[in-house]
Amino acid sequence: RWNRGRDLSPVVLRAVVDFIMEREARPMGVKVVGDKSPNSLLNGEAVNLLHKLYPDGKLIFIVRDGRDAVISHRFQTFIDAPQHLSKEDWRIRDSFEMDAEPYLSGTRSIFTKSGLKRAAEGWVKNVHETDLQGKALFGDQYISLRYEDLLADPWKEINKVWTFLDIDVSQTGLRDDLESELRNNPDKDWQHEKAENLVSSTQKGKAGSWRELMTLEDRNTFIATAGEELTTWGYQ
Repeated sequence: RWNRGRDLSPVVLRAVVDFIMEREARPMGVKVVGDKSPNSLLNGEAVNLLHKLYPDGKLIFIVRDGRDAVISHRFQTFIDAPQHLSKEDWRIRDSFEMDAEPYLSGTRSIFTKSGLKRAAEGWVKNVHETDLQGKALFGDQYISLRYEDLLADPWKEINKVWTFLDIDVSQTGLRDDLESELRNNPDKDWQHEKAENLVSSTQKGKAGSWRELMTLEDRNTFIATAGEELTTWGYQ
């Protein structure tokens, strides 16, 4: 009866999530609170699930150049999910850790060809479905941003977000807060702590890493699979 005969799970989960986020926000006097989650495993279904819990919420989707995105996921798997690596993946990982230079110069690939194709297909599916469902379900409560634009002009882009969230951008100290936040990269620190030999030669979060870490064959494989979606989002 509490949920008019429908599945009670979203109502219960909403109550739990509200409690957790409000509990964390209250001591800081924060009036806008949210969660940042990757959705690359669920694609558009992540939007559907979010809408079941928070139909009155707002959704911000940050898109990253697919070539950089698959490189980031590749190293994340090397470090955090080695149990999913094949024998060939392990050979590449070990070879990169021993001598990264051929990989950083585009001579050798950090991918298997089939693995890169699957990754490109996954990026296309994720970006296309998420944007489609975001617009369909959330309407003007949905906004998409490009990661590279956030790096290039963080003040301009984050002002878009604040306006979208109905935050008073005339408050003092916002620029200082933003600059302070930009100096933090906890995921980078975590990766260096866990696998310094593997990541010391790369710069986490850098835009355009694919220019160094993708061979010509890698680039052609990715474009053949995801070229149309790259163009849609303004990537060369």
